[in-house]
Amino acid sequence: LGFRMFLFSTMIAQLVFTFASKFDNGVGLQMVENVPFCLELARIVMSEQTNESDITSTLFFLFGFSSILVGLVFYLLGKVEMGRIVYFFPSHVLVGCIGGIGVFITKTAIEVSTNTTFSFSLQGLNDCIVSPFNLLLPVFAFEIALRLLVYATKGRYSLLSPVFYCFITPIFYFFLHVFRVDMDAAEDAGYFFPPIKSTGSALSWSLLDIFTEIHVWKISWRAVIKAIPTMISLTVFSLIHVPINIPAFAISTNTEPDMNVEMIAHGFSNFISGIFGGLQNYFAYSNSVIYSKSNGRGKISSLTIVALTGLIFIYGPLLCAYVPRCMAGTILLHVGIDLVLEGVVESYHDYDSVEYSGIILITVTMSFFGMDAALIAGFIAALSTYAVQSITYQHPIKGSMRAATLRSSAWNRSAEAQRILLDKKKGRERILIIQCQGHIFFGNSTILKESVLELLVEQRKRSGDDPIVVILDFTHVLAIDSSSAMTIEKLKDSIIKSFGVEVVIFVCGHEDGFRCHYDLTLKVMAEMRTNAWLQASDCSTQSISTKKITLCSKLARNQCTQIHLVRKFVQPR
Repeated sequence: LGFRMFLFSTMIAQLVFTFASKFDNGVGLQMVENVPFCLELARIVMSEQTNESDITSTLFFLFGFSSILVGLVFYLLGKVEMGRIVYFFPSHVLVGCIGGIGVFITKTAIEVSTNTTFSFSLQGLNDCIVSPFNLLLPVFAFEIALRLLVYATKGRYSLLSPVFYCFITPIFYFFLHVFRVDMDAAEDAGYFFPPIKSTGSALSWSLLDIFTEIHVWKISWRAVIKAIPTMISLTVFSLIHVPINIPAFAISTNTEPDMNVEMIAHGFSNFISGIFGGLQNYFAYSNSVIYSKSNGRGKISSLTIVALTGLIFIYGPLLCAYVPRCMAGTILLHVGIDLVLEGVVESYHDYDSVEYSGIILITVTMSFFGMDAALIAGFIAALSTYAVQSITYQHPIKGSMRAATLRSSAWNRSAEAQRILLDKKKGRERILIIQCQGHIFFGNSTILKESVLELLVEQRKRSGDDPIVVILDFTHVLAIDSSSAMTIEKLKDSIIKSFGVEVVIFVCGHEDGFRCHYDLTLKVMAEMRTNAWLQASDCSTQSISTKKITLCSKLARNQCTQIHLVRKFVQPR
């Protein structure tokens, strides 16, 4: 019954996310982190009732009502556009959570493979690793083989991992045959999952048991009232995962999510699950990473997952006994190691010492003390980063103006240059300068992005045309943290795609590039074309030269979309 409850909630989540989520490669899952709350609800009900049928009715009602409550809160948060609150989770906090989740999944791999409970103690290491090492040996062997294959193929084949996973079971059976080990002996040794008890055939009325357990006249309303604090805690705890999973998956897949849309999708999925007495569900980060790395995307592929989950819902209890533990252990171990590498190792060069210390703090805290403690550690890390990197808060934009207000007599321009600059269609009127200031950090980088886009909208309404050239002047910016640097990197794409801007000039204001540890200068330069590069040695400390404006005009006429980097730009007097 519990096995099918898990699968039903998972099916509902996947079906809803297929049509309601902006991600085309996400995977829904029953919220397994809420199991402790479900156990507490069961204890409350059992303290009030003794009859098994009565207990089941009340408990299933509480499960469904909790899911409905979670769905309503998610939906309302998305509907009132509170999704942007998640942008106050800086990227290094999310990366730290990725590392911690990786450790958690690695621990789960050991537990699933050995059917034990892992703990960071000598006794725990002995019980989970040393004593049952024979159960871990095939897991380690398969993992090493997969790593070697990935290294040998240099990551060229996205389907390598899922195909390898599919071959684990037949390979395991092959070695059982080679070493003449029968199924009963292997099962007794712990190499297989125990069979799940199932009454009757797979296709029977027992499939509908999870929908027929609630009888209103058997519900203990006293237990329901007593369970209200637990349901409130469950709801709050359920809200924690989405602000972590969605941005973390967006970072892993290099996409930009709409949190309001994702919250509304979570609202629908949980509400529908609750109507049928189902459990809570969410967008699963680790499963989505596996699916994404397997090149899974699109509605057809997602609906295939729903169909396969439905088949497991029907036949799963009969098939589980034939799946070796090492298959699940290898999948979990591979994903766990990948996430630890992504969160702890690969992020080392992208963050400064304060941010990276926060990543380590969150990863270690989550590994030893769990998700709740990790969120507190993330909050502390975010505040510490802000305190160190930002002294005073200022609006990130100092002002904006058109180039028509920046006329200079410092240059003797040719007649052709004058004609270009005076042209209302291609000259000063179509050049917009935006000056940034202060400390740009994860808290105001979103404000910077939105303000720049609003200024472009105002320019369009005022003049009727979009700018041809946009100059972003960072001369007065004191510092940029890694989270906001990533936002600025994405800003140029939004400017070009949404407004048809053909030239974007970034003015660093410093000889060594942007003032941040994240190599924003290199990221911007990587997208330039050689014939559009403005050499920094040709740039004046007083203004943009005639040649620069002429070059931008030619690029506009040729409809070339480029990103330019200028090291210094100061307004002419």
